[in-house]
Amino acid sequence: MARFQHTVTLAPMPRHWFEPCVVMLHDLAESIRSEGALLRLPDGRRLPELRLSEGGHLRPGARYHSESDDEGRPDIDQTLTILAWDQKRETALELVTLDDDSDGPGRMACTLRFTSAERPRAAELSVKVQAGRGKWAKYAAGGVRLHLDIDKWWSSAVGRGRRTTTPLTGKLDHALAHATVTAVPRPADDGCWRVTVTIRVRGRSFGRLLLPIAMTVAGRRARAAFGEAVEHAAKQWNNQVPQMVRKNMEQLSLELVESLFDTEAHEKEEAGGSK
Repeated sequence: MARFQHTVTLAPMPRHWFEPCVVMLHDLAESIRSEGALLRLPDGRRLPELRLSEGGHLRPGARYHSESDDEGRPDIDQTLTILAWDQKRETALELVTLDDDSDGPGRMACTLRFTSAERPRAAELSVKVQAGRGKWAKYAAGGVRLHLDIDKWWSSAVGRGRRTTTPLTGKLDHALAHATVTAVPRPADDGCWRVTVTIRVRGRSFGRLLLPIAMTVAGRRARAAFGEAVEHAAKQWNNQVPQMVRKNMEQLSLELVESLFDTEAHEKEEAGGSK
């Protein structure tokens, strides 16, 4: 077994800000209305690059596609499906991306579940990758599942609860390895969070033989790379979260909507400049 561990300092995200933010995102989605395949914001503007292709808007089974380069036609390589939409119970979304390959189509499915938007208690993210039909397809496939207990996270972040509590847990499955992930926040002296991320990896199949060899040859570099990756993620968090938590929900909602149109305008400018 190989073990990797690294601790970083994160700017705190207050729970009294996080919970209204979840409700705001839910309410923002519900403010969008459908006109056939078209989606419109409350002010009448059409939501760019997304079309309703099946089912009722925001109802279980509803499917959305991004627009393809052929205007007015959906891009079937990417599909967003509503699995559950109940602010009091559960919200669940699945994003499926297909990748055409000469050896057969690849598929990546990302599922996000939230319990619940009205009173957040848990969140789960799962990612499954299926490769084509090639000889080595099973070695390019795998899955990841992360589960966050929101109550335990904030209790641990302020120093309450058992020190053995692991609010964020995860598993990674691959043909050659199985890994478990944990993340535990503890309070820092300045009000920040000290978060320790730990990954334990076990080899499977002939990976049982390869893992000890790999750790002997490149274990130090692997641990350094793991630490750098965690530090990079922490840097991104610390660059963005403090600015976000200073804003109220109305500001965030407006900025989120306008960012959709800013992105569209930027892409049009780039396309025009490349001609």
